[in-house]
Amino acid sequence: MIRTNQSNEPEVVSASYLSRLPRIVVYAICALAFGLGSAVAQEEPHRFQKDIDAFEADRLENDIPEGAVLCVGSSSMRMWGKRMERDLAPLTVIPRGFGGSKFSDVLHFFDELVARYKPRAILIYEGDNDLGGGMTPKEVLNDFMEFRKKVEELNPEIRIYVIGVKPSIVRWNLKDQFAEANRMMKEVCEADEQLVFIDVAEFLLDDSGEPREGIFLDDGLHLNNVGYHLWAAAVGLKIVPAESKFEAK
Repeated sequence: MIRTNQSNEPEVVSASYLSRLPRIVVYAICALAFGLGSAVAQEEPHRFQKDIDAFEADRLENDIPEGAVLCVGSSSMRMWGKRMERDLAPLTVIPRGFGGSKFSDVLHFFDELVARYKPRAILIYEGDNDLGGGMTPKEVLNDFMEFRKKVEELNPEIRIYVIGVKPSIVRWNLKDQFAEANRMMKEVCEADEQLVFIDVAEFLLDDSGEPREGIFLDDGLHLNNVGYHLWAAAVGLKIVPAESKFEAK
């Protein structure tokens, strides 16, 4: 059971604690906890609405072209945005990363975030926050497959480039979950001609299989400039040769 402390943060309430309370009070606590949980669940899908609105304003103001490579994902994609066009030249790319996002958020905003741009290809990076937030590799795979399904329904000719979940210092305790999620997504990609899996981990790990030193910001999660050189090399090797032939002349 959960209650809130003086800072309004949730605390676990033990069964022994509840047993000492009158039954009517226990019922009230349960009802309150359920109500708070429901409110959070209802609000959560909309927590990125401001980001989506900003993307739409940019689309309208800057005449974003159709038939480009749409780049969506969490903060690793967002923070790459300023140098993405240079790193992936000559491709026409549309940076649409929003920090803290998961596959489920891309699904929730699919119409505004994906369908509206009518892309010829999609470069996506999700799974990092999904696993970091407690999801299992199988749950991440299921959300990825739902994304694949929605893209196919939109246009079966759209190619999807999937960046595997990157290793990081702060989430190194989840390395096995990350590896399993990547393994499953890669397996799906290899069986689908419209999907390409991009393994950035092999570029970001040292010879001993640990995250390379000097490629992360102080938070131990996000890449620094050196890290993005490696990230861009891994992604560019896969997507640039494949998509260059589709660029408008």
